[in-house]
Amino acid sequence: MDTLPRWLPTTYNLTTELPQFVSYFQQRESKGLDNHWICKPWNLARGLDMNITNNLNHIVRLPDTGPKVACKYIEEPVLFTREEVVFTREEVGAVKFDLRFIVLLSSVQPLKVFVYEKFWLRFANKQFSLDALDDYEKHFTVMNYREDADWKQLYCDDFVKEFEEQNPDQQWSNVMADILSVIGSVMECATSKPPPAGIAHSPQSRAMYGVDMMLAWRRNERGDKYIQPMLCEFNYSPDCARACQYYGSFFDDVFSALFFDDIEGRPILRL
Repeated sequence: MDTLPRWLPTTYNLTTELPQFVSYFQQRESKGLDNHWICKPWNLARGLDMNITNNLNHIVRLPDTGPKVACKYIEEPVLFTREEVVFTREEVGAVKFDLRFIVLLSSVQPLKVFVYEKFWLRFANKQFSLDALDDYEKHFTVMNYREDADWKQLYCDDFVKEFEEQNPDQQWSNVMADILSVIGSVMECATSKPPPAGIAHSPQSRAMYGVDMMLAWRRNERGDKYIQPMLCEFNYSPDCARACQYYGSFFDDVFSALFFDDIEGRPILRL
């Protein structure tokens, strides 16, 4: 019962597609398939008002609190072991994480998209398992807006080294190539039709997006495991405070790409 594209979790708008969602949920249930869903308000951010559940009765009532989309929860995410946090939280081991990329759109016709090469990591604070679904620090990674939560940080270069040590059969360069392919596909789709279905061409306009990705384990026809990047969100005009703290030339690089097409010697790729 997989849906396409493979990098997009199966998603339903609970305001306009509730009957279709209920039918799909019940079909998965009858086949004994995992039925955990994350329900998000499309008009909020920073992890506000999100719910993770496998209870259909709970899900169908969520639109009463505001517009929601239901996305299939990634039941087998690629995890990351943070050994240094074990000393403060004994239960921490292999935790969820996501990746934040900065994507720049300087033109729709012709399509001109850039990606900032440096990305940001966000980690859960407790070991992952498909239980305690209301435990924020187990199932969510956005900790920088919560005063009472630990906030673990890691530069992307250090992450890549540790990732390959923890997953010796996986090369980060291949994962990164798949991530860039996903971002390119999204931007092609988003600009393929005129408004309101797509992004309008406007020569004087520029846009910056914060793109959140997760990595999931999937199996091919032979049963071999592989890593599938999964798109979580595209956020317009994202918070860039951490980008500026990590990389002092961040906005110089961004503006050079967006307004001068100048990416030479800068950590920016053109898709």
